[in-house]
Amino acid sequence: MTIREPAQTLSSGPQPAGAHATGWPLGRLLPVAALILPLSLLALVTWLSWQAAWRNAYADMERLSATAAEYGQRSFETYNFAAARVNERLRGMSDADITANEAALHRDVTAMLADLTHVALSFVLDRDGLPLLSTSLHPVPRDVSLADRDYFQEMLGPDAPDVFVSRTFLGRFDGVLLFSVARPRVNTGNPGRAGRFDGLVMVSIKPGVLAEGLRHLLEEPTDRMLLMREDGSVLSTTSTSLDANVPLPQLDSSSPFHGFAQRSADKAIYVSRTVIPGTSSLLAMHRIKGFPLYAVSIRPRSQIVALWWHDTRVQVLFGLFATAALFLFSLRVAQDQRALAGANTLLNQTNALKANRLDRAKRFGLIGTFEFDVATGVSKRSPEYMSVHGMPAFATDETHDDWARRLHPDDRARAEGAILSALADPAVTEYAQTYRIIHPDGAVRWIAARGEITRAPDGRATMLLGAHVDVTPLRTTELALAESDARLRLAQESLGIGSWEWLPQARRLTCSGRMLALLGVFAEPAASDARDLRLAEVLARVHPQDRAGLRDQIRAAAAQGGFRAELRILAPGVTGDGSASDNAAGGRRGAGRGEAGNGPRWIAVRATLFAARPARAARLMGIAYDVSDRKRAEDLTHLMAREVEHRAKNTLSLISGLLRMTKADSAGQLAKVMEGRIRALGSTMSLMGKGGWTGASIDALVTEGLAPFVSGAFAQIVQMSGPPVQVSVDAAQPFSMAIHELATNAAKYGALSVATGRVRIDWTETQGRVVLRWHETGGPPVTEAPAQAGFGSKLIKMLFEGQLGGSIDREWTKEGLICTLSFPVRA
Repeated sequence: MTIREPAQTLSSGPQPAGAHATGWPLGRLLPVAALILPLSLLALVTWLSWQAAWRNAYADMERLSATAAEYGQRSFETYNFAAARVNERLRGMSDADITANEAALHRDVTAMLADLTHVALSFVLDRDGLPLLSTSLHPVPRDVSLADRDYFQEMLGPDAPDVFVSRTFLGRFDGVLLFSVARPRVNTGNPGRAGRFDGLVMVSIKPGVLAEGLRHLLEEPTDRMLLMREDGSVLSTTSTSLDANVPLPQLDSSSPFHGFAQRSADKAIYVSRTVIPGTSSLLAMHRIKGFPLYAVSIRPRSQIVALWWHDTRVQVLFGLFATAALFLFSLRVAQDQRALAGANTLLNQTNALKANRLDRAKRFGLIGTFEFDVATGVSKRSPEYMSVHGMPAFATDETHDDWARRLHPDDRARAEGAILSALADPAVTEYAQTYRIIHPDGAVRWIAARGEITRAPDGRATMLLGAHVDVTPLRTTELALAESDARLRLAQESLGIGSWEWLPQARRLTCSGRMLALLGVFAEPAASDARDLRLAEVLARVHPQDRAGLRDQIRAAAAQGGFRAELRILAPGVTGDGSASDNAAGGRRGAGRGEAGNGPRWIAVRATLFAARPARAARLMGIAYDVSDRKRAEDLTHLMAREVEHRAKNTLSLISGLLRMTKADSAGQLAKVMEGRIRALGSTMSLMGKGGWTGASIDALVTEGLAPFVSGAFAQIVQMSGPPVQVSVDAAQPFSMAIHELATNAAKYGALSVATGRVRIDWTETQGRVVLRWHETGGPPVTEAPAQAGFGSKLIKMLFEGQLGGSIDREWTKEGLICTLSFPVRA
C-alpha cells in the first residue's frame, strides 16, 4: 500500500462572459490574460515539479529501505550463524560438562566469534536461565538468572521459534546497550531432555556498531534508517547517538507501520508523524528476509520540500517577475491601443512595413527550413534553404546523399555522424550542429543547423524538422574572438591567476572562481562562479602567522597605491586554531589537488588601488596566483643539493674501495676491469637521476646492467619476468654492481660467452624482500664448481651480506650457473 502526499491543483476560474464577443477591445482582455495565463502556467509547472519531487523521494526511500534490508539480512544471518556455531560446538555436552570445561570452552567460543566485529558477547544459558558459559565473563556468575529476558521467555513456549531477536536492553553485567539473537540448545548431553527446552545460546550485538554500517548507506544528511522488529521495537537507528544508558523505544501504536507489519507486508511506503513527533516524514519499510524484522528509511517532509524549492525557486521567481513584466507591458499595450484607435491608416502602413521587414529578414538572413522523412529518406527543402546552399531558390525534394555531397570534406564524417547518431539514439529529441558546405561556385559557407526529432512510441525516429542559417560572418567573428579568448585563457590557466576586488565602503570582497579555489573555498575553479566573501572569511583561510601582515598591507594600500605580498593559505577544512580536526579535514580534502598533505598553499598577491571617481567608489583590485611549486622547488633544490653531495661521496668511496680490492696482472687489465664497474655505477647513477633519486625498478637495473654484454636481440638472449618492484637508492647501487659481476662472469665463462647461451632472470617480492633467480643455459658445459671464488663473487657476497643484509646462493649445474639473490627492497 502507498500513501502519497495529497496533490493540489489550481484553476484559472470561469472566463468572463462574452470575452470573445465581437466588439470587446483587446485592451480590456489583455491585462487579465497577462495575469491569468502566466500564473496558471507557473502553477502547473510548480505542481508538476512538486509531484516530481515526491516521486523522486518515493524512489529514494524505496531504494534505501531495500538496501538496508539487504544489509540487515546479511548481518542477522551472520548473527544467527554465530549462535549456530556455538550450539554446534556444545553438541552432546551436558550442563555439567560445560561447567567442568568452562575455561577451554571460553577460549574456543571467544576465538570462534573474534572475527565478528558486530557481536559484542555471547552467553549459553541452562533451562533455568542461569549462565553456563560466556565470551565476556570467566568464570560466569552462577547465581545471576537471565530468565526474565524476553529472549528466554519466548523460548519457553510450545511454539518457540528457531531463532528469536530480542528488544534492546542494558547488559546486566556491564550496563552496555545491546540486543540479542537467540537459538534453543539442541542435542544436549543432559539426560531425559530430548525434544524439550534445555537452555539456549544467544549472541548480543551493540546497536551502535550496526548503525555505523547503516550510516554509510544514507544519501542525504537528513535521511534516517531504522532496523526494527515486527512489533515496532527499534533495534538500531542512525538518528541518535545510541546512549548506552537508555534502551531504544518502541514505535508509537498509532503508526501505520503496525498495520502493515500485522498483514506481513513485504514492503510499504507512507507518510506519518509518529517517528519524528510533530514532523511529517516519508517512510519506506522493507521486510528482512528470514527474520521477523523490517528495515525502515525516513526522509522528513521538510527535506523533500527543501529539495523541491531548491529546484523550483528560480522558475517561480522568474515566472513571477515575467508575469509582472508582462502585466505592466499589457497595461502599456492597452494604453497604446486606445491612443492608436484613431490611427488605422498609420497602423496599416506600419504593418506593411513590418511585413516588408520580415520578408527582408528571410531573404537577407538566409534562413531556410527542411522536413526530413526518415522512412522514405526524402527531405523537403524551402526556397530559402536552397538559396542558403547556393542552389536556385525553388522548393525542392532532396535525399540525404544530395546534402552530404555539398559538405566540406573536413566536416563530412563529423556532420553525417552527428545527424545519424541523433536519429539513432531514442533519448535524443533535438538535433543541432554547425558545419561547412561548398557552393557550386566553390565558396565555403558556415551553416548552423537546428532541428527537432519526432519519434514513434517505440523510440524510432520518424521525422526531423529544422532550419538552416548561414552564420559565416558570425562564425568568422566568433573564431577570431575564440582565438583571442583562448590565448587569454591559456595565459590565465598556465599562470593559475585568480582575480578579486575589494570595496572598502561596502565591505564587499568579490572573488573569481579561480580565486575561490586558491583560497580553498572550492576544490576546483569550476566548482563555483565568482561570489562575494566577507573579509573575515578570507582572513580565516590565511595562515595565522601571515594574517597581521596582510591586514597591515590592506590598510597601507590607500597611501601606497596598492601592495604586493606572498602568504600561506590553509588547506580546506583546516581552521588554523590548532584543533585536532584540522589535520583530519585537511588530509581528506587536500588529497587529489597536488597539495603537499595538509600543508598550506603559498600564493602571491598583487593589488592596485583605483581612486574614487564620480560614478564609482574607490576600490582595491588585484590578482593572486599559486607559488607553492616555486616554494617547494626552492626547498627541493636545497634537498637535492645535499642528496647529490651525499651520493657523490658514497660513489667516490665505493670506487676507492673497488680500486683497493681489484687485482689485475697489468695496468691495462686493471683499467678495463675498473672501466666496466665504473660504467655500471654511472648507469645506475643515471637511472637514479631520471627517477629523482627515489629509486629504480628491477627490470630497468637488470636491462641497464646486461646491455653492454649482450649482442643481438636482447629479448631473445635475456628473458626477464617478475612483478614491478621499485628498489631504493641505497639498495640500487649494490644490486646493479652484483648484476654487473654476474654478467661479467657470464660473458667470460658462462652463457653470454657463446652465441647459443641464454640467461633467464625471475624475481618475486614478498613483504619488502626480493628473491631473484639468475639461471644460465646454453653456455659451455660446467664440469665442476670453480675451485676458489673470484673477486666478483667476493664483491657480490660483500654487497649482499654486508651492505644490504641479504644472502646469495650459487648452484653449478651442467647447463650453467644458478644464482639466487635475496635482499630487502630498501637497504
